[in-house]
Amino acid sequence: VLRDRLGVRCFLGLTATATLATAQDVAHHLGIPAEEGIAVRSAAVPPNLRLSVSMDRDRDQALVSLLQGEPFSCLDSIIVYCTRREETTRIAALIRTRLQGILLEEPSRTKEPGQDAAQRKKTKAKSGRRPLKWLADAYHAGLSAAERRRVQKAFMSGQLRLVVATVAFGMGLDKPDVRGVVHYNMPKNFESYVQEIGRAGRDGEPARCHLFLDPEVTLPLEILKAGGVP
Repeated sequence: VLRDRLGVRCFLGLTATATLATAQDVAHHLGIPAEEGIAVRSAAVPPNLRLSVSMDRDRDQALVSLLQGEPFSCLDSIIVYCTRREETTRIAALIRTRLQGILLEEPSRTKEPGQDAAQRKKTKAKSGRRPLKWLADAYHAGLSAAERRRVQKAFMSGQLRLVVATVAFGMGLDKPDVRGVVHYNMPKNFESYVQEIGRAGRDGEPARCHLFLDPEVTLPLEILKAGGVP
C-alpha cells in the first residue's frame, strides 16, 4: 500500500530487540532487497548491563539472598519478572515479609573536596546503618486498571522500590533509572530476554540483571553466553 498507492520509496525501520531473522523477514515483506535491508545493527545486550545466572534448589531463598546481598541491596528500582500472575502476588508478599527491617551498611561515601571535619562527621552519621525499605508490589494484567496505574505511578516516582510482574509490566515503560532486573522464571526465548533486561539502565548507567535457571527447561544458548556461562 505504501509503495503502490502512496508512492513511498524510502523505508526506515527501527527497533531495539528484533533478531536478525525477524529483521530480514520484515525487510522481505516490505520488498527491500537483502543487500540493502539491514544497514545498522548493534550488540544485542547493552554494554552497561552486568548479567548473571544461577541454578538453585530453593529459588525463593535464593531470590531473598540475592536481594539482600550486594549489589542488589543497594539498587533503588528493581523489576522481578515471573511467568504466572499468581506467582507475582506470592513473590511480592515473600519479599515484603522476609526483607522488612533488615539492616545493611550503605555504600561508603567518598570524601568530598573541601569538606571540613564537621561536615565529614555529619556525612558519616548519615551513612550509618538504617532499615532497608523493601517496598514491593505485584503487577499483572489481571489487576484492575486503577491498581495497575497506582503501582506503575508509585514505581515511576520512586515511592515503590520493587515491582514483581509479568511481561505486561514494561510495555511502554519509560523509566531510565531501573537499576536491576531479575527473572524468577526463564523467558520463553532470547528475544524476550533481551527485551526485558533492556528495561534496565536506559540512562546508560550500570545496571544488574540476574536469571534463575530451571533445570527442567532447555535454555537458549544465547542467554547462557550472555550471562557468562561457558
